[in-house]
Amino acid sequence: MEDLHNKVRDGVSKLRGLNIGDDLSVEILSNLIEGRMTVAEITERVYGLTNNDEGYSSCYSRIRRGIRRLESKGLVSRSLFGTNQPFRLTELAVINLAKIGGEEKQMEVVPRTDLVVYLATIVLALPVVFSALTLVEIAELSIISIFGCFCFLLGISFTRIVMSVRRVF
Repeated sequence: MEDLHNKVRDGVSKLRGLNIGDDLSVEILSNLIEGRMTVAEITERVYGLTNNDEGYSSCYSRIRRGIRRLESKGLVSRSLFGTNQPFRLTELAVINLAKIGGEEKQMEVVPRTDLVVYLATIVLALPVVFSALTLVEIAELSIISIFGCFCFLLGISFTRIVMSVRRVF
């Protein structure tokens, strides 16, 4: 397991594409590789402090802020309900950490191809909406084909949104 921690620390330059440059974030990620952990457990592992030690609250806050930054990037997640929920790595984090040793580019939260699909769906939605509101007169055959393409892209967009949400939660 120590070898895995060293690989994560050595791969910081690869993670710069995700803006994870500080050592604390890397330390949090390397601890979460082993499984779910609470902020208190991570604080104890990183700083060697327990709840009764002096300076524990400032270290706890530092870890908490680091976890929030990682959550905002979609790399760390926790359960929505309950108290003292343990944090875990998301699928996106696992995929990107697995790519550290290789030459592959890190995966983005929302890939560019998904953005193109979302934009195309919006562009095709405009004539459908304008035609439905009778703001624009479009030939019946054209609006049927546009509506068909819009429905197809809407299905693809919905699927891609669900996949993106699953990667970060």
